[in-house]
Order: sequence, then structure tokens, then C-alpha cells
Amino acid sequence: MTQSIIFDMDGTLFQTDKILELSLEDTFNHLRAQNKWEKETPIDKYREIMGVPLTKVWETLLPDHSISDREQTDSYFLERLIDNIKSGKGALYPNVKKIFSYLKENNCMIYIASNGLIAYLNAIVSYYQLDNWVTETF
Repeated sequence: MTQSIIFDMDGTLFQTDKILELSLEDTFNHLRAQNKWEKETPIDKYREIMGVPLTKVWETLLPDHSISDREQTDSYFLERLIDNIKSGKGALYPNVKKIFSYLKENNCMIYIASNGLIAYLNAIVSYYQLDNWVTETF
């Protein structure tokens, strides 16, 4: 009988904290370059709300900016997340691949379920070649 195991991505398989703050800093540097932000990057505020949907993140961090500015910032942030993943600035937790190999060898089907955006999840799966073990990512 085949068993299935479902993993979450962020904070379970992938050390999200390694790229979130870096990508946030990149994003606010971009806003500064566009003269749309003058203060320090609100990393502490971000830490307080981490895990909420990105629309709420930008409402909280950019309360005086237009919806259009927030949407553009959200798109840029996603680009920076993906670029930082593809350039190796993130990391899986130790032994993820070893555990996946063990599970696969023992006829377990591996799934990833996450509320992360598809492009973000695909970047992680692709960069770390998780599709060698993972049946599907949702």
C-alpha cells in the first residue's frame, strides 16, 4: 500500500526567512529609487505581520500609497523573491532531500501544499530539484 505525505513549504521545507527580509530590503530600495519611500525598511513591522496575505502586508507597510503602488510593489517583491531563490540565497532545511529520498525509496508519495504563489513555489521546486521526489505541489 502506498502512503502519501503532505508537507508545507515555508518554514517546513524551505528556510523562508533567508530570503524574505532580503527581498523586502530589495523592494524598499527599489521604492527609494523611485522616490516613493524615504524611511528605513520596515522590517520589524513586517516581522509582526509575517504570514498574512501579501495584500495585507502592503496595506500595512504602505498605508499611504495607492493601490496601484502596492500592486506594483507586490509584483516587484515576487520578482525579488524568485531572483533570490534562483541565485541560491535561500535554503532548504537540513536533510530535506535525504528525507525525501528515504520516503520515495519506501514507496511514499510526497506532496507540497502551500498558500505561496505558484511562481514562488515553482522557483523553489525547480532550483532545489524537488520534483525528483515530489509528486505534486499545490
